[in-house]
Amino acid sequence: MSNLKAAHRNEDTAMPSPRWQELHDHLQAAKRPIFQELRGYPPQVAGCDLHFKALAEKRDAVCRELDRLDALREATAQELDDFAASSAFLAKDG
Repeated sequence: MSNLKAAHRNEDTAMPSPRWQELHDHLQAAKRPIFQELRGYPPQVAGCDLHFKALAEKRDAVCRELDRLDALREATAQELDDFAASSAFLAKDG
Protein backbone atom coordinates (compact mmCIF):
# COMPACT_ATOMS: atom_id res chain seq x y z
CA MET A 1 0.00 0.00 0.00
CA SER A 2 1.34 3.42 -0.90
CA ASN A 3 2.44 5.82 1.80
CA LEU A 4 0.83 8.60 -0.18
CA LYS A 5 -2.58 6.96 0.13
CA ALA A 6 -2.22 5.47 3.59
CA ALA A 7 -0.23 8.22 5.33
CA HIS A 8 2.37 5.52 5.84
CA ARG A 9 1.30 2.49 7.81
CA ASN A 10 3.92 0.46 9.60
CA GLU A 11 3.65 -3.08 8.32
CA ASP A 12 4.96 -5.92 10.44
CA THR A 13 7.01 -7.95 7.99
CA ALA A 14 10.69 -8.87 8.17
CA MET A 15 12.64 -7.03 10.85
CA PRO A 16 14.50 -4.17 9.14
CA SER A 17 18.12 -3.31 9.82
CA PRO A 18 18.95 -0.65 12.41
CA ARG A 19 20.09 1.66 9.58
CA TRP A 20 16.76 1.22 7.77
CA GLN A 21 14.90 1.97 11.01
CA GLU A 22 17.03 5.08 11.58
CA LEU A 23 16.22 6.40 8.09
CA HIS A 24 12.55 5.52 8.53
CA ASP A 25 12.43 7.39 11.85
CA HIS A 26 14.03 10.46 10.27
CA LEU A 27 11.49 10.48 7.43
CA GLN A 28 8.60 10.01 9.86
CA ALA A 29 9.93 12.95 11.88
CA ALA A 30 10.03 15.04 8.69
CA LYS A 31 6.49 13.98 7.80
CA ARG A 32 4.83 14.73 11.16
CA PRO A 33 5.00 18.55 11.13
CA ILE A 34 3.85 18.69 7.50
CA PHE A 35 0.76 16.62 8.29
CA GLN A 36 0.09 18.62 11.46
CA GLU A 37 0.26 21.91 9.59
CA LEU A 38 -2.05 20.62 6.85
CA ARG A 39 -4.58 19.35 9.41
CA GLY A 40 -4.74 22.76 11.08
CA TYR A 41 -4.84 24.72 7.85
CA PRO A 42 -7.86 26.98 7.35
CA PRO A 43 -10.18 26.35 4.38
CA GLN A 44 -8.73 27.35 1.03
CA VAL A 45 -9.81 30.17 -1.18
CA ALA A 46 -10.40 28.35 -4.48
CA GLY A 47 -7.05 27.93 -6.25
CA CYS A 48 -5.38 30.85 -4.48
CA ASP A 49 -3.47 29.32 -1.61
CA LEU A 50 0.07 28.65 -2.80
CA HIS A 51 1.35 27.79 0.69
CA PHE A 52 -1.23 25.03 1.08
CA LYS A 53 -0.34 23.64 -2.34
CA ALA A 54 3.36 23.68 -1.45
CA LEU A 55 2.63 21.84 1.81
CA ALA A 56 0.57 19.25 -0.05
CA GLU A 57 3.42 18.73 -2.53
CA LYS A 58 5.89 18.36 0.34
CA ARG A 59 3.55 15.84 2.00
CA ASP A 60 3.38 13.84 -1.22
CA ALA A 61 7.15 13.95 -1.62
CA VAL A 62 7.91 12.69 1.89
CA CYS A 63 5.38 9.89 1.42
CA ARG A 64 7.09 8.91 -1.85
CA GLU A 65 10.40 8.82 0.03
CA LEU A 66 8.85 6.49 2.61
CA ASP A 67 7.60 4.28 -0.23
CA ARG A 68 11.12 4.19 -1.70
CA LEU A 69 12.53 3.27 1.70
CA ASP A 70 9.91 0.54 2.17
CA ALA A 71 11.18 -1.05 -1.05
CA LEU A 72 14.66 -1.14 0.52
CA ARG A 73 13.58 -2.97 3.69
CA GLU A 74 16.15 -5.73 3.12
CA ALA A 75 18.77 -3.56 1.43
CA THR A 76 22.48 -3.54 2.12
CA ALA A 77 24.07 -0.79 4.18
CA GLN A 78 25.49 0.74 0.97
CA GLU A 79 22.07 0.80 -0.69
CA LEU A 80 20.62 2.53 2.39
CA ASP A 81 23.47 5.05 2.41
CA ASP A 82 22.84 5.74 -1.28
CA PHE A 83 19.15 6.26 -0.51
CA ALA A 84 19.98 8.64 2.33
CA ALA A 85 22.31 10.64 0.08
CA SER A 86 19.59 10.97 -2.56
CA SER A 87 16.77 11.96 -0.21
CA ALA A 88 15.76 15.61 0.06
CA PHE A 89 14.41 14.92 3.56
CA LEU A 90 17.50 13.35 5.12
CA ALA A 91 20.64 15.11 6.22
CA LYS A 92 23.46 14.35 3.82
CA ASP A 93 25.48 12.74 6.60
CA GLY A 94 22.66 10.20 7.05
